[in-house]
Amino acid sequence: MIIQKMLGSASNSELWSFATVLIIGISIYTFWGYLKSVLLSLQLSGPPSVPFLGNCLLIKEKDLLRNRVAPAFNLYGSLVRVWVLLFPFFVVLQPDDLQIVLSSKKHTNKSFFYKLMHNFLGNGLITSSGDKWHAHRKLIQPMFHLHILEKFIGTFADASQVLCETLDITDCNEINIAKFVNNCVMDILNEAVLGVPVKKKGLVDMEQSPFRQGKVVIPQRFVQPWLLLDSIYHMTKLASEELDQKQRLNDFTRQMIKRRREMFLKDNNTNNNNNNSNERKCLLDYMIEIADTNPDFTEEDIVNEACTFMLAGQDSVGAAVAFTIFLLAQNPDCQQKCCEEIDQIFADDNKRSPTMSDLREMRYLEMCIKEALRLYPSVPLIARKLGEEVRLGKYTLPAGSNVFICPYATHRLPHFYPDPEKFDPTRFAPENNENRHPYAFIPFSAGPRYCIGNRFAIMEMKTVVSRLLRSYQIFPVPGKTTFEATFRITLRASGGLWVKLKPRERPMK
Repeated sequence: MIIQKMLGSASNSELWSFATVLIIGISIYTFWGYLKSVLLSLQLSGPPSVPFLGNCLLIKEKDLLRNRVAPAFNLYGSLVRVWVLLFPFFVVLQPDDLQIVLSSKKHTNKSFFYKLMHNFLGNGLITSSGDKWHAHRKLIQPMFHLHILEKFIGTFADASQVLCETLDITDCNEINIAKFVNNCVMDILNEAVLGVPVKKKGLVDMEQSPFRQGKVVIPQRFVQPWLLLDSIYHMTKLASEELDQKQRLNDFTRQMIKRRREMFLKDNNTNNNNNNSNERKCLLDYMIEIADTNPDFTEEDIVNEACTFMLAGQDSVGAAVAFTIFLLAQNPDCQQKCCEEIDQIFADDNKRSPTMSDLREMRYLEMCIKEALRLYPSVPLIARKLGEEVRLGKYTLPAGSNVFICPYATHRLPHFYPDPEKFDPTRFAPENNENRHPYAFIPFSAGPRYCIGNRFAIMEMKTVVSRLLRSYQIFPVPGKTTFEATFRITLRASGGLWVKLKPRERPMK
């Protein structure tokens, strides 16, 4: 009897030992990628972190972009470690390494960082991943072919004219140009995306549009890092307000879809191939056509993609135009070259709107816009999740690693951009572009997830800036020639971008 009990006890002991080893083995297997990322992070330099919170509180640091991000390469090296709570992220700075990550279709999935934007942007091209992103990108890409984009130049021109008419009746002694430009960009998006004409605003009350009332809460979630946990965040008032805002965006967009469908039906009933009231075709129309012929592209998908274009296109293009104008005010020699180029293009016909050919001829202005985007990229931070193990220099990043790409830092690498804080448009002259690494300039990202609207944005920026330069000389405001660059999701200037405007002798009427 005693022997049987001893044998039973030994058997139970072996069973528990086996179970313990099995649990440990499964745990190591499950978390091996995470453990490897942690071990790698301990080999890298990065900003000082605090227990549990990591580097989340850095977002509150004054002059973060100037003091830590711009000199990141000199401070920490080409691969930087950053902690988000207990999770290591790797900031990749060098163009050679960026090309490995961004050019591969295996690394197109977005990190959890973008899930925080679902309540704001929806699940469109910017935030989606995997098969859904690939399918939508393939369906939507033809909408941004040049022959379609050319049709939007009239919209850009009309909104630019409204901008100048507004400035004509404004005291332009000292103005925050960002405020006026943002309204102009909003007019463009309302017509180009939703089909609400710039010159017929009374058709729809766009002043009450929820797209004018967006609120980004991601920075607040990083300042209070426990809110990064959805289980906690969804219990807060902040989450309820964000979801309410998203519902208003969705409902408004559905109203716009209904309006465009009704117009299309009315046109068909009258055998008229043009839109009612001669309204221009908008991106919503193209997406409705896609949905009508592709059952997998639903009305919910139209709503998500339209919200993405509306919200992503506001701050990004608005900031880029405002920064360009501000920098031209600070650099009168560059502004003068732009004006000479524009005068040569339009000659004595200063009343006409630009054509695609005109925009192509604005080569020096494009150099100025690109230099503004180098210094102040609209989206200063991009995130990816690695689909497989990646070797970057002497380090190997395990599959599943979270990676940050930081154009604001990469665009200031001194070995690619000598005197990186200087505004020098000639950096983008053809002869200087040839020898520069293609991934040293990534304001629109790069590779398979390169911004689908990049050409739309450049054409829009050229039209707005050139229109302002045809009408005004732009001067700096004493005492307001510098600013602190900050960011929520997009870059902005704390306190605004202030300039003076003086009508030119031959303004466009």
